[in-house]
Amino acid sequence: MRPFVPLTFLFVFVFLISELTAQQASAGYECKVNIDLVNVSREKDRVHITIVPPPIRSRHVRYVLPEYIAGVGGKVDAGQFLHEFYALDDQGMPVKAVKRHGGNVVLLKLRKGRTLRKLDYWVDDTFDKCETGDYHNDKYNYVSNAYGTNFEGGKQYLLNAQFMYGYFEGYSWIPYRVSVTHDNSLFAFTGLKSVNQMQSRDEFTANSYTEALEFPIYYGTPDTCGFASDNIYVDVAVYSETGTITARQIRRYIGAEVAATTKFLGDIPPRHYKMLFYLVSPKDFRAGTKGVFGGVARRNSAVYYLLESPDEDQMVNTVVRESAGDLLKMIPLLDGSQQLISGDFLKPQITKSWWISEGMKSYFKWQAEIRDSVVSEEEFMAAISAKICLYDKVKTRPLEQPDVMAKAMHDPLVAEEYKAKAMLAAFMLDIQVTQMSGGEKDLRDIVMGLSDSASFSVDSLERYICKIISPDLRTFFLSFIHGVKPLPLIESCDKIGWVYSPFALDSMLTFGQVSLYYDENADAFFVRQADPDNALTLQAGDRLVSIDGIHVDAANLDAALASIYSPQSDDAVEVIFIRGIQNERVMAAPFYHIVVIDHPVRPDPACSTDALLLHNRIFSME
Repeated sequence: MRPFVPLTFLFVFVFLISELTAQQASAGYECKVNIDLVNVSREKDRVHITIVPPPIRSRHVRYVLPEYIAGVGGKVDAGQFLHEFYALDDQGMPVKAVKRHGGNVVLLKLRKGRTLRKLDYWVDDTFDKCETGDYHNDKYNYVSNAYGTNFEGGKQYLLNAQFMYGYFEGYSWIPYRVSVTHDNSLFAFTGLKSVNQMQSRDEFTANSYTEALEFPIYYGTPDTCGFASDNIYVDVAVYSETGTITARQIRRYIGAEVAATTKFLGDIPPRHYKMLFYLVSPKDFRAGTKGVFGGVARRNSAVYYLLESPDEDQMVNTVVRESAGDLLKMIPLLDGSQQLISGDFLKPQITKSWWISEGMKSYFKWQAEIRDSVVSEEEFMAAISAKICLYDKVKTRPLEQPDVMAKAMHDPLVAEEYKAKAMLAAFMLDIQVTQMSGGEKDLRDIVMGLSDSASFSVDSLERYICKIISPDLRTFFLSFIHGVKPLPLIESCDKIGWVYSPFALDSMLTFGQVSLYYDENADAFFVRQADPDNALTLQAGDRLVSIDGIHVDAANLDAALASIYSPQSDDAVEVIFIRGIQNERVMAAPFYHIVVIDHPVRPDPACSTDALLLHNRIFSME
């Protein structure tokens, strides 16, 4: 049984830590970082870093670069990007430095009575290593470029702290002062607190190394714009390699989703959120074998590294898919980095409460969009069905096992299975909380209330829910979060007027399976493969000419194929094709085919009044 920690004690502990940090800062206990973006190594594309440590009085000092970072399941081994390391003591003498722990720890051995004065080294950027395949290989886990660094001398720089500088072991909680020297033509885009800005030198501060990791810095001349949504002001910066995507376009793409999220957050204090979109040209892009695209959101900022598309609909889908719900990270309980209390980045950055930030953020994103009519409930049902398909493989595995989760996150598919379970668990918990409170409170109310509490603690969520709603909710956590019981999908769906079943039989109109390919030399579409009993009697090698009078070519392929790929009635269609040297014509009607649908979720037209009321409480803004 876990010991109970009074909330009063937690508040006092946090208060003492804050006081200690303030005292350390006033006593000179801060780590100073200098980043030189002017004198970049052109031949090796490296940036010079100088570290001035706090007054550490020890003969053995360990300088640590992260082996793991929050949000990435596997190793990142930031030490591999460090080169030409050099250290001096307070007498100006070189200090012996030895790399340890896979290159992520530099052990510094000082002479008796000496203190460390300065570290000096160069760092590679992660983008170059990714493109050459040196970084994204079997030794290292896939890491999105949104977490990484890119140096283009005199033009632009993406700086994520984890690959630029580290911390001194035992001193990760002291304040950081980061100075950046840069060309006059470049300016910074970051959520990091600025304390001094000059023409070619900026200075930023962070309360700890953990906080410094939350604020990437971009230097360049991006296109920018800003807009307000309720109490949140959003700054958008766009770097587009082709110059075709603007900040105003991105603002238009994300406007509805941001509005839904801020409305969901409710009356929170005014906040400022910064979003950087780094868009790469498809023409010039080179990537490692494991891919690099994605985004990373933090409490006050987010970075997205995405591939541009000439198709605006596709571009909109990409941008919205990556950024949807990221402003929810402003809620402390949903910001995974706030759960990292050890300050040891040589260990996997995952806690037993990871499912709270992962699952609730994903669920709240959908709930916010449904409440504001950005998406339909049917779309959410389809998403739930897809999540259940993933969850099915881990349904009897607990969610609160950090060691198991750390290993699972190495495999992207297994990671998605656990993330699916986390989202479903949040959904089921919301149904339980809303029902047991008689509709007076839902999961959002609980999370916002706990986040506003001075005694906030991630581990106090369970106790807080049981105290505010009912002690009976303890059974939910014991069974479905800590335990191995499968989530109560059927019962929970029934409570809100849905019907869920592991599988169902359905019928659909079809002509049979037919796949095509395009021959560029012939400028025509041919049958690649076809079911022997397809109603159109097509065979591999047949050349399609027209379907119901519509000529089959690249310009109108979708319109031509719609009547045979997605028939809406059992009316016959005419297909003209060439087999060998003979023109063929066939009139055929589709037939009904019985299919098995896995994990369907559908509305229940015969649901009870209580179910309808609970349903409306969860999915309505009222």
